[in-house]
Amino acid sequence: MGKLDVTPSLVSTDIFPARPSFGTKGKPIVVWANYFRIHIKPVKLYKYTVSASERAKEGASDKKGKSGKASASKVTPKEVKGRKLHLAIQKALEQFRRNQPGLIVATEFKSNIFTLQPLNADNGIISVELPRSSEGDQFDTIDVQLEGPTEVPLAKLLEWLTKMDDAEPRQTYPKYPDAVDALNGILGTRARSDMDKIASFGSKFFPFGDREVIQALLVSSRPLVAARGYFQSTRLGTGRLLLNVNVTHSVFKISGRLDEIFRKLDVQAFNGRIGWGAKKLTALNKFLQKTRVVVTFKVNGGKMVQGQKTMQGIVVASALSRRRAQDHPPRVTQNWEFPGPKNVEFWRLDDNGINGRYVSVYDHYREKYGKTLNDRLPMIQLGNVEKPVFFPAEYITIAEGQKVLARLTGEETTDMLRFACRTPFKNALSISTDSREILELDNSYLNDFGITVDKHLLAVHARILSVPTVKYRDTGKQTPMNGSWNMRNVKVYKSGPVIRRWSWVNILFDERSLPVDGSIVQEFGSFMRGSMGISIDAPIRLAIDSISANNVKGQGPGSLRKYFELAKAQQITHVLVILSKASQNDRDGVYNAVKTFGDCDYGIQTSCVVAFKFAKSDPGYFANVGLKWNLKGGGVNHKIQDETGVLKDGRTMIAGYDVTHPTNMMDSRKATEAPSLAGLVASVDRDLGQWPSISWEQASRQEMLDNSLASAFSSRIQLWKKHNKGECPSRIIIFRDGVSEGQFSQVLDIELPLIREAMAKTCPKGQQPKLSIIVSVKRHQTRFFPTKPEEMTNSGNIKNGTVVDRGITQARYWDFFLTAHNALQGTARPAHYTVLLDEVFRYRGKAEAANELEKLTHELCYLFGRATKAVSICPPAYYADIVCERARAHRSEWFGAGDTASESSSATVNTQNRQVHENLKDTMYYI
Repeated sequence: MGKLDVTPSLVSTDIFPARPSFGTKGKPIVVWANYFRIHIKPVKLYKYTVSASERAKEGASDKKGKSGKASASKVTPKEVKGRKLHLAIQKALEQFRRNQPGLIVATEFKSNIFTLQPLNADNGIISVELPRSSEGDQFDTIDVQLEGPTEVPLAKLLEWLTKMDDAEPRQTYPKYPDAVDALNGILGTRARSDMDKIASFGSKFFPFGDREVIQALLVSSRPLVAARGYFQSTRLGTGRLLLNVNVTHSVFKISGRLDEIFRKLDVQAFNGRIGWGAKKLTALNKFLQKTRVVVTFKVNGGKMVQGQKTMQGIVVASALSRRRAQDHPPRVTQNWEFPGPKNVEFWRLDDNGINGRYVSVYDHYREKYGKTLNDRLPMIQLGNVEKPVFFPAEYITIAEGQKVLARLTGEETTDMLRFACRTPFKNALSISTDSREILELDNSYLNDFGITVDKHLLAVHARILSVPTVKYRDTGKQTPMNGSWNMRNVKVYKSGPVIRRWSWVNILFDERSLPVDGSIVQEFGSFMRGSMGISIDAPIRLAIDSISANNVKGQGPGSLRKYFELAKAQQITHVLVILSKASQNDRDGVYNAVKTFGDCDYGIQTSCVVAFKFAKSDPGYFANVGLKWNLKGGGVNHKIQDETGVLKDGRTMIAGYDVTHPTNMMDSRKATEAPSLAGLVASVDRDLGQWPSISWEQASRQEMLDNSLASAFSSRIQLWKKHNKGECPSRIIIFRDGVSEGQFSQVLDIELPLIREAMAKTCPKGQQPKLSIIVSVKRHQTRFFPTKPEEMTNSGNIKNGTVVDRGITQARYWDFFLTAHNALQGTARPAHYTVLLDEVFRYRGKAEAANELEKLTHELCYLFGRATKAVSICPPAYYADIVCERARAHRSEWFGAGDTASESSSATVNTQNRQVHENLKDTMYYI
């Protein structure tokens, strides 16, 4: 929860404004939402905060000081986290239940315990013992610390749902988060209880074992599976509590015997340090590090047991070489960088523990256990460099439910999307049936807390908004059908200035690739000029028209840098870059290099096309590329024929901004050091066709924008003034993309003052624009399903233009869900819009404020300039996201191809001053 800290003058009805009314425009329909109603009896609910620490093992001590000695009396207890914390809390609750028969208790196995009666814990500490998986019958002692209890304000929450009065300050949002968190903890307790059957991550639950729904992703050397699970979260509605449940998918490490996994991946021990085999094993080794495995081994007394360990990866000879100076270090057969069991020897003492000799892992298992190992499989490291522990793959099983955050390759992404793409009917059926079993929503355990969950999806009222007419040049216009239209017999609404000097270059990925002939490029220019009405001269052939992809990052003759130097010298303003093949995820770094050279270093507009598509001279493909060229050149492709309310006087500026964070990096150090990137776009006139941008770096994983927002926003207002005879806009409507509900207050607390500062600097006193700030979110779990065949699309989805502003919303706040686009496959995801500040719409007429905002947002979705279809989220937010992605492309040192961003050392990376070139900074270079 965030609590806004602002001056009294700002705490007004404009902040978190009450919904002025529900929308009325459009065709009324009823849809199903992926929500179940929760019924709850008012009970007294207690909350304890939980932490745990592990006592030092006997004889342990902290690290040595300067004297080289350490005192056992100064050992610091080790904080317990993750899986071990889960087991410790589970053990503690078992003790409480034994001591307090009939105790009703719940937990999320992380930081909280919820009960209907106080716990008997005199000193707030309960000690439990957990077996050491690797040491037979030895145990670790864990002290579970409880703080509390505090009473959960459940009764106040239930009262607020029925009255929705603002007894709490208006700026407190969301309401009663402690009570909502408690309900989420209770509802998820049963599903979280058995870690071996269900892997839970926050609000997501993935079943494994008998109930798993998975698909292997084995197109690369990484053993991955895609898994299907369920999301659940308690939501507040008007007068009722709701449970949002959705189908979700994620990527996990494949489970099973490691030797069988190696065989599926065609992985073998490797003699050498270079070549494809070494590269493949290096990547696999990095992927397997910190993997949780089940190991079969013998303990004292000869008993074979299974225990859980953390794998350190494949045995790598060069890593073992650090121990050569020690007594009896492991030995590896020369040149075997990734050895098998015959190639690794360790020092083994005899049964008396006196005499020893070197023995290979292969011979050790044959002599001691009578087992013959597969000598072609790599060895596994379960210890560390100082104390290595070698195991053969046959005795290791990768445990289920280990989520992977790595960036997927193009092939993996394709397989993942194919697995996750399901019809609305299938998803609705899974939510109504399977989810209830996985999440145990019908378990009598919930009744103990006075909770029941309805068995049927919630039916809510919705409306289908009217489709706007799209205007082109002169009398040209198109009426979209099913959210899309074509440009047949029309020309762009407005061409930018004449593109006089432009050229092309082929980038060839292999020796067999052939450059696209210049005549095709000439044809493309003629198409833009004749069919699309874009002002452009004939292309200019430069001395260099083909470059090897292998030389993209080079410096010498034939390199991409030399090409751009030549283009700059020839005053080329636009370059068509023809790639001989599509590169998934820019694995080769070609795209990033092109955009960095063009956008930042030389100030030349670039557009990339794929050779085999471009060479067909297909009018549809030419048109799609041409739309981008016109936007980059300053033109307007199309607009809405009938301007809506706030746009009619041409004095409304619309802006959007977003922040993107370093995610899915296998290199954890770079994930914490890589910068977050902010992107801001804003319209420059009433056409809403040009959206120049600005981007900048800020602290890693910081969502709220820093002080740079003030100068960045000021630059957007200055640009507006440049295009509007020096006048400031009368009003500014901002779409803030991507913040969570818990951060809404921070937008007003941190970002709003910076925006006010920018307006004060650029607009005269007394002419300050009125502001509205609307948060747009696509990353949520709400979905809608049609209830009648005549109200669904060919893909089984709700129709484009469907808006929902009641049933699952709170009447107190002003928000709505809008599905502007036509989802061709899968289940349509609506955009969720929430008004944080409004000084515009309600002052133009309270009765129509909701209708006007919904109409504006809907029609904006038809103004995404590079497409002839309605998009799923309004262009200011969409463009801001694209700007952030382009800023990532400009920083390949951090965000390059592959899992680890780049081969550069992050200690030497400084990209903060990398900015878009002066020639392009006020253009749509990013499109």
